[in-house]
Amino acid sequence: MAMANNKTLCSICNKDKITYPCKGCSKEFCLMDLTEHRQILNAELHRVTNEYNEFKQRINEQKQNPHNHSLIKQIDQWEINSIKKIQQKAQDLEYLTNQLMKITQELNNLSNMSIQQNLQPFINQISIIITEKPKFNKWKQNAITVAAGNECGHELNQLNLPFAMFIDKKKNIFIADFQNHRIVEWKSNAKEGQITAGGNNAGYRMDQLHYPRDVIVDQQNHSVIIADSENRRVIQWSRQN
Repeated sequence: MAMANNKTLCSICNKDKITYPCKGCSKEFCLMDLTEHRQILNAELHRVTNEYNEFKQRINEQKQNPHNHSLIKQIDQWEINSIKKIQQKAQDLEYLTNQLMKITQELNNLSNMSIQQNLQPFINQISIIITEKPKFNKWKQNAITVAAGNECGHELNQLNLPFAMFIDKKKNIFIADFQNHRIVEWKSNAKEGQITAGGNNAGYRMDQLHYPRDVIVDQQNHSVIIADSENRRVIQWSRQN
C-alpha cells in the first residue's frame, strides 16, 4: 500500500492527516484511529458470534417442539442473515489487519518512503549542532603568583595564612588573610593588596576581625560579608563612598 499524498479528515479525530480507507464502512481513518477501529470491529465480531452461538443452541432446543415450525423458519432466515453479517465483519477485520501489516512494513522500510515537497521548508530549518572537542585538555605544569608570594608577613604585599577567597566580576580577588585578621582586595596584576576590612590587630570591635575564615562580595550592595570565626559572628563591611 502506497502512502497517501493528500491529507484528509479522519472520521474519528476530525483532524487533517494522512488517512487510510476502511473497505467495510468506506470511511477514512488516520493510522492511530485505524488501529482503534480494527479493535472495535474485532470486539463486535466476537460479540455477534457469541450471541449467534447462544441463540442457535436455544433454537435447536425449540426445534423439538412441532408447534414452533413457522417460528423456526423465521429464525432460520435470521440465522442466514446473521451469518452474512458475521462474514462481512470478518472480511472488514481481515482487510484492516492487512492494511496495518502493510503500513508497518512500509514504516520499517524507509527506502520506500518519500519526503513530500511541502515538508521541505520545515526540514530546512533543522540545524545540526556539532560539539567540538576542547582545545585545552591538559593543565600547564607551572603556575604564576596572583597575590603576595613575598614570604609570610603583614605588609600589603604579604599574606599570613590565606584561608579563603572570592573573585568578583572584575576578577579582583578578596582574600581572608587569616593570621593578619583582615580581608585584602588584590586587583589583577597588582603588586600589593588593599585592606578591605579589619587590619587593626585581632579584636572584637566593629573595625576589627579575629581569624576571618571566609569572605564573599555582595556586588549589588557594594559590601563584603565575612565569617569572623573567633568572634562568633558574620559581619557586613560596606565600601566607603
